[in-house]
Amino acid sequence: MNLSKKITAVAVFVAVVGLFALTACGGGSGATVEDAASSSPAPTAVPEPTAVPEPTAVPEATPVPPKATPVPPTAIPTAVPTAVPTATPEPPRALDAFGFYLGLDRGAYVTNLPGNTDAQGMVQLEYSGVNVILSWVPINGVTNEGLVSGMFEMLQDSQPDLTLDTVSESTFNVGLESGLVIGFKSVDGSGDVVGGGLIGAWDCVGSESSFTITVTGQDASVVQLRFNRLINNFECARDE
Repeated sequence: MNLSKKITAVAVFVAVVGLFALTACGGGSGATVEDAASSSPAPTAVPEPTAVPEPTAVPEATPVPPKATPVPPTAIPTAVPTAVPTATPEPPRALDAFGFYLGLDRGAYVTNLPGNTDAQGMVQLEYSGVNVILSWVPINGVTNEGLVSGMFEMLQDSQPDLTLDTVSESTFNVGLESGLVIGFKSVDGSGDVVGGGLIGAWDCVGSESSFTITVTGQDASVVQLRFNRLINNFECARDE
């Protein structure tokens, strides 16, 4: 900056300072301090803070116990009496009531016909797959051949739909007594064999009785086995 410019700036600064001094001493526009005060806007009133009420304590909710559900009384069970099973009577192991003795294997069931006596009678047996008829009559005037043929005819008459054909004849022993036995087969209307049996007869001289036994079934070998077993278990008089 050159010298002339510096002088000009100093002059301007002095003039400005003098103007401020004149104004402070009452010169210029002639306005007073009071006028300035009266012309100033009144201060805005600051509202007093509104008191905020303290929060009311909310009482804690008292827990309500759940309503108890009534429990129905437990019924006292009535004691049920235990049924005592009735024991099934064992079938007799022997037929020993009419002056003779016949031992029976397990599975043989005896049916006595009414009116049986020591002199005359008849029993039926169901014996492991076969049917058995045992009969006895007084020994006077009868023969083994007559007893066998009479039983054979009775069987034929009781089964008119079947034809009985004899297939064998032989002798056997009951103790010291001799007997006669025949074998037969049962044939239906179509010519088919549907079964068969054995008929045997013998005397018991000591008891003056004659016996006839008939064993029938569908299996010839089973029939033969059961017949032999019954004959072997038979005694004209039981030794005490």
